[in-house]
Amino acid sequence: MEPDALAGRGYLMGRAERIRRHLRKYLQRAVVGAISGVAVLAGFLSAAEVTWPLHVYLLLTLGAVGLCLPGLALLEPGPRHVLVGRVLRRGRPSAARLDGSPPLPPLPPLPLVAAAPVAPVLATACDDPVYLAGLRSLLPPSRPMIVVPSGLSDVSRPEELLWPLFEHRLSRSHLRVDLRDFGIPLAPYVVERELSGGNGSAQQLLPVRDLTFTTRLATALVAGSDQPVPDLTPEHCADPVQLARHDVVVVGGPDTNFWHAVLFEPLHREFAFPASSVPLAFGMRRERDGGVPVYGNTIASVLSADGDGEPRHASTAAFGHVLQPTYGMILACRNPLAAALGLSRWCVFVAGTTSLGTAGAVLALSRLLGRLSADPDANVATVVPTAHPRVRAQVSAVLCRVTEVEQSQVRSNGRVIPRQRRRLPGEGPVPSEFDDFWLPTGCEILDRSAAEPRWRPV
Repeated sequence: MEPDALAGRGYLMGRAERIRRHLRKYLQRAVVGAISGVAVLAGFLSAAEVTWPLHVYLLLTLGAVGLCLPGLALLEPGPRHVLVGRVLRRGRPSAARLDGSPPLPPLPPLPLVAAAPVAPVLATACDDPVYLAGLRSLLPPSRPMIVVPSGLSDVSRPEELLWPLFEHRLSRSHLRVDLRDFGIPLAPYVVERELSGGNGSAQQLLPVRDLTFTTRLATALVAGSDQPVPDLTPEHCADPVQLARHDVVVVGGPDTNFWHAVLFEPLHREFAFPASSVPLAFGMRRERDGGVPVYGNTIASVLSADGDGEPRHASTAAFGHVLQPTYGMILACRNPLAAALGLSRWCVFVAGTTSLGTAGAVLALSRLLGRLSADPDANVATVVPTAHPRVRAQVSAVLCRVTEVEQSQVRSNGRVIPRQRRRLPGEGPVPSEFDDFWLPTGCEILDRSAAEPRWRPV
């Protein structure tokens, strides 16, 4: 087997972290269940005129807690039973690299912005070192692959796909994902995608514009190293095992890229069960009745902080393709499929509410990586509120927007309009005239490090 140059990465949870997460998730319910069971037993014994010493009931309660802890995880749906099965068998992977070279240095988390003790926040944060380390974690050494959207005309025999990528193209697709069929030990989950094939929006139906700056992004991912420039992989040519063994960049939102929803859902569950004190900054996910996750480009959620100064409280704002058609998001985290296989890989979601926003997000990420490669002391992160009202965290996420586009030559009313650049408003609808012929040339990112957020050019 080819030596794995990334074997020294330490993205996975160690034994102590797995035990801590398990206890935090189930200990309270296990204690309540154990006390209730022992109380019922005491009631029956009292009715039978049988009396036991108090220490016996205490020992029974402790034993019942020990039995309930693994039992609760096995009864609930989701990936928690996988963690329970391995919690006492697998620790943190060895730092030694298989090729004999020195180990890769661990990713240091960015400092918290705090006016209060940070220990409670750190103790209950999801153990995702990529998310807490800033975008500098994406620099080489790496093994990147860029997954780009496919068109319906790219697949002549859709029945041969692993999953129905283009099912119900005019409305919404309902999909049950079971990765155990591919040797990836994650419990099955359900996702729904709001597909854009029938909404008549040209901004939603131009995924080819998503690819405009992907070659520039591919070059930026390996800048300063001797690694080969990664190829672009169409979504219908990717498979779960391939994604699990690579660092992955998913270009496009869930409307246009199937893998966005499939990779984001297990990531969301890592942060939601148990609830992380440092939440995910962005997402194109919502839940309908019954808790079924629905993914779509048209509405994206952004974690924000209300108020000027401290304390700051978390809230969720939304931006959409009508009022914010130039917006995009960049979110870097640990690859959840790789983590299930015991591999340390990262995953980046690059998506916009429209095709123009996605192209702008790809352009912004390529420029940011170029800046990080040139400056060894630089990093890029977004400040988000945490579960503690006076503590904020820096995470690997960027909100961006397109501010300038270049319009190609077009014909209107019998005359040719020359190529030109146009400034776009930061908020509100953009002019729809000739918007099919726009390519981003300028973009901004939202800087939330100060009390008042501000947009800065990239």
